[in-house]
Amino acid sequence: MRGKTLRSLGALGAVALLLPLGTARALDYPTRPIRLIVPFAASGVTDIVARIVFDKVGQQLGQQVIIDNRPGAGGTIAVDLAVHAAPDGYTFIIGDPSGSLPANITLYPTLKYDPRKDLAPIAMIGTTGAAVTVPASSPVKSLKDLVELAKAKPDELTFVSVGNGTPGHLNGEKFSRLVGIKAVHVPYRVMSQAVTDIIAGRVSFWIVPIPGLLQQINAGQVRALAVAGDARSRDLPGVPTVEETGFGRFDASTTYALFGPAGTPKEIVERMHDEIRKALDSAEVQEKLRKAGVEPKIGSPEQVKAMLEERTPQWAEVIKSAGIRAEGR
Repeated sequence: MRGKTLRSLGALGAVALLLPLGTARALDYPTRPIRLIVPFAASGVTDIVARIVFDKVGQQLGQQVIIDNRPGAGGTIAVDLAVHAAPDGYTFIIGDPSGSLPANITLYPTLKYDPRKDLAPIAMIGTTGAAVTVPASSPVKSLKDLVELAKAKPDELTFVSVGNGTPGHLNGEKFSRLVGIKAVHVPYRVMSQAVTDIIAGRVSFWIVPIPGLLQQINAGQVRALAVAGDARSRDLPGVPTVEETGFGRFDASTTYALFGPAGTPKEIVERMHDEIRKALDSAEVQEKLRKAGVEPKIGSPEQVKAMLEERTPQWAEVIKSAGIRAEGR
């Protein structure tokens, strides 16, 4: 019996020697805790997504996934940290390949990395929808009304964001260009003040992630005119998309995707993608994400890469034409 066991172990060792190094590593991966960098502060939606999904992934892998919040500079501090980490499968980052990641290439021209080259896409995790909203006291009842009013009063209507160069600012400019209006950007440093002012009618409209104003919409304090996405929102089923209202495709959703440093072994990329897919298949994870305003959505590395490549020149054109500068620059 002992001889048979030794022969079996010897056979396994021989197989391991024949495997490529990356595959051999993937067989016993992971052997220690994994670090997940989150480019925003704790308790934000990105942080909540990370904790919900990767608590489950950690259970599946039998290793703890440690959340490392690194807010600041529009997420560039966190990404710089990730791209310079060892590509060994023990450091990952959550980023938005539809928004901040591609936009920051133009917003921060002195970046020492390029996410298209220096990050390895692994999986899309989910999306948060956005909506075009106005104060409940506004005479505007539809997206058509808003556009007509803005055209009748150029540079008089105002739109909200939580800072220069933030997704709200970029999406406001992109929307204005799409529908052919001129509106004045009003940046806020604190989201709660922006919420107070749109309820009070001090600003004209806001293209905002739906969870950020859902309570106020449901309370009748704010009116949602249209969903800024490819499909209607589960939370606002009666609200049409911008495209349904006749103004063309306009998607201001936030996308959550996992990346590793460039050079992360293919076998580990495939393993992590599979673990995320399994986590998103969990009814418990789906329920928690939807409660946080996030729609679970698995996507391939190729889909994430394509989104990043497509959005980079689109945001560059909007940023340059509108003369947008990031906060602090």
